[in-house]
Amino acid sequence: MPATHRFLRWLPASLAMRIFLVLLIGILLAAALTFSLAQRDRREVIAHFHARETAQRVSDLLNLLSMLPAEERQQALDELSHDEWRLAPTATCTGRPVPMLARELAQGVSDKVRIDGAVRVSKRVERSSPPGALMLAVRGTFADGSEFCIVHQVQRRIPHPIEQWRFPLNLAIFVALIALLSGFAVRLALRPLRRMTTAAEAFGRDIRQPALDTDGPAEVRQAAQAFNVMQERVREAMAERTQILAAVTHDLKTPLTRMRLRLEACTDTALSEKLGGDLDAMQRLVDEGLDLARSMTSTEAPVRMDIGALLASIADDAADAGQPVRYAGPTGILADGQPNGLRRAIENLVDNALKYGSEADIRLETAKDKIIVRILDRGPGIPADRLDEVLQPFVRLEASRSRESGGTGLGLAIAANLVAAQGGTLTLANAPVGGLEARITLPRPAG
Repeated sequence: MPATHRFLRWLPASLAMRIFLVLLIGILLAAALTFSLAQRDRREVIAHFHARETAQRVSDLLNLLSMLPAEERQQALDELSHDEWRLAPTATCTGRPVPMLARELAQGVSDKVRIDGAVRVSKRVERSSPPGALMLAVRGTFADGSEFCIVHQVQRRIPHPIEQWRFPLNLAIFVALIALLSGFAVRLALRPLRRMTTAAEAFGRDIRQPALDTDGPAEVRQAAQAFNVMQERVREAMAERTQILAAVTHDLKTPLTRMRLRLEACTDTALSEKLGGDLDAMQRLVDEGLDLARSMTSTEAPVRMDIGALLASIADDAADAGQPVRYAGPTGILADGQPNGLRRAIENLVDNALKYGSEADIRLETAKDKIIVRILDRGPGIPADRLDEVLQPFVRLEASRSRESGGTGLGLAIAANLVAAQGGTLTLANAPVGGLEARITLPRPAG
């Protein structure tokens, strides 16, 4: 497995989280690098100013000592802090050279002082120096020919304690601001993708969706235009397929009518019954083919309806016809949809339940954001591996749902199309207690 793929496995599945983490980590690394470079420059600047200050102090002392007689120089140093200034044997002025300090001193002292060098004294030589102190030794000669080695103790400055806790606080504020900005950038970048996802889901439920707005950045406009072209091509393909199906099934009615007329002249009763049965089956196929074509291009205007009253009406009509259909559920539940299309879909499912399960129970349930209609029968059910397959046109089972039972394989497909036109979904499942459950899930209107 390539290293890139192994790395991606550790990233979150969400694209938004991936972009957020990449932005956040990238900005934090850039900020850390910038902070590190700024700190290095700051240390160099501070060190330079400290060196200038030290050179100035040493130069002033040497200029002062050069104006005193040789015998008074030690007394003058004794009046200063012994920990900070002292004379040392010339032989002890050894250590790591400090050329910058030597150059600064050469420019700062008078012509009565000659600087031979400046070194950083090793701690092994100056064991008495406190921790954190920097010992500098300057070697040279006064105008009277006396050599000197002056040791200067430079105390390194320690930041004020407040800076120790201020940095983590500032860092936390910085990370929080970067996280907020990264989150806002991710939301802004993925907003067109979410809008296109919503449009694709809506188009999957109903192909008569308006085109996407082609505004925003160039890449977003290009993607929206491509999506709109795709929608239009799908609509054209669906319309062409529907038109072909409607034309074929419609044109079959004429020869079927002629065949019925000729069959009436047939004197062979047995042959006439067989041919009549075949013609009836062909007629049902033609009628349901037309219904399938109409279900793909439903033009009924959606309205707000009482779905509980609609289900109760379907059950009452079936019961009046002597069919064992029962409804259980509340009334007054509102839904947005096409009443005639939804009625036809539910009646198809009820007929299916009566045909293969002898009776039908219609139940209505509600959830926070959806409405669920369940149609249950007492039949043999459907093999689990074919539950999705039977929702496709012209698919029939070889067992109980066979050609001899009168099925055309279009009833469930028509119901699925009609439910999809409502913005809902139709799923099938085998009930735990036996029989088949057809479940219609519809979106619940807001308010």
